[in-house]
Amino acid sequence: MLSQCEKIDLFDDKCYDDGCIIYPALPVVPFDYSSIAFIARITPNSADWSLCVMDKSGNNMQKIFDGTVACQKPVRSNCGTQLLFRSVVFEYWTNPDNSFGSSSEFSLHIVNTDGTGLTLIDHIGTHEIGNFGGFDWSPDDKYIVYVKHSEGYTKRELILYNVSNKTHTVLRTEGNICTPQFSPNGKQIAYCATVDSDTMFMNTHRNHHIYIMDIDGKNNRLLIREGSSPRWSPQGDRIAYISSGELGSSQIFVASACGHNQRQLTTTISPQRWPGPYAPGGNSDPQWTPDGKKIVYVSQENERSEIFIMNADGSNQTRLTTAEFHDNTPEVTPDGKYILFSSRRSDTMEGGIIKMTLDGKNQRVISNTGIYPIACR
Repeated sequence: MLSQCEKIDLFDDKCYDDGCIIYPALPVVPFDYSSIAFIARITPNSADWSLCVMDKSGNNMQKIFDGTVACQKPVRSNCGTQLLFRSVVFEYWTNPDNSFGSSSEFSLHIVNTDGTGLTLIDHIGTHEIGNFGGFDWSPDDKYIVYVKHSEGYTKRELILYNVSNKTHTVLRTEGNICTPQFSPNGKQIAYCATVDSDTMFMNTHRNHHIYIMDIDGKNNRLLIREGSSPRWSPQGDRIAYISSGELGSSQIFVASACGHNQRQLTTTISPQRWPGPYAPGGNSDPQWTPDGKKIVYVSQENERSEIFIMNADGSNQTRLTTAEFHDNTPEVTPDGKYILFSSRRSDTMEGGIIKMTLDGKNQRVISNTGIYPIACR
C-alpha cells in the first residue's frame, strides 16, 4: 500500500499526503475480443430494444435475450464472457374515461454472451414505481454494485450483490445516487450523488458530487465537489469525471484517486444554444485506453456529437470522426487497438456500429443497426 505522495505526482503539481491510500490495481490481462454485444431494434414494426451479439467482423448477429431491454448500455464482466443489463416490460391500457394508462416493470440480469445462464439479480414491480440506475462489476467479477430507485423514486439505494451466494447488501449513502464504479483494485467504490436542495444548478453539474467508500460501505466520504460520472484509470491512480465549464457546459476533468490535483482537460462548447435553462453541450463520456495514456471522449464542439482522443493530461486533443448526424458511445477494445462507437450517418439510418483504429483511420461499418457496442470474448 502506497500513499499518494509515494505513488504519483500528477502533472507535477503539489503532492498532498492526508492519509489517503492508493492501492495498486489488480493485474489486467488484455484479451483479444471475439464478439461485440450491443442493443438494437430488430423486431419488425416495434420500437423495442433487443440485446444482441455478433462476431467482431459484424457477421452472425443473434438476439441473446428473449425480452425487451431498456435503452441503457450493458456492462461486460471483466472476464469478458458475461453481460449485466436492464430489461423492461411495458403494459398499456384504456381507462373507463377513455384516457390511457401505462406501467413498467424493470429487472436487472446477468447473461452469458452466448445467451445461456440468464440470472435475475433484482426486480422492480409496477407497484414500486422505480428503476435501476448505473451498475458495474468488481475487477474479479465476484461482486456487482448497482443503484435502485423504488417506492415512487423516494427510496434510493446503492446495493452490493455477491454473485456466488446471491446476497444483497445495501450500502449506506445519502442523496440521489448515480454512476457507481469499482476501483481497479476492487477495494473501493466511487459514485456520484446529487444534492436535491441545490435547485439553482439542477441543469448543470454543480449539484453533483463524487463520493468514495470501501466496498463494505465503510469510510464513505466526499471525494470531489461538483463532479459526476467518475471513471477510474486502469492503473487506479486517477479518476476522470464530468464537471461544469463555461456557461455550465459539460467538460472532462481529472484528479488523483485521492481527489487532489483537480484539473480541467477540455474547454470547447457547442456553438448551438438550446432554449430554456439548459447548458450548451461540451465534452463527455471519457473512456481510458488500457495503458492509461489516452482518453477517448465525445465532443460537441462542432455542434454534432463526434469522437475525439487526447493524452491523459489533456494535450493533443484530436477529432477522429466527422459526423453527418452524430457519433457517440465510444468503447476502447480490451486489446487497446480499436474504438467501437455508435453512429448515425444518414437520415434513414437510426443507428449503426463503426470500428476504427485509435488514430481514427480504417473506419468500417460493422453493423447497420445498433447502439452501445461492447467488445466481448
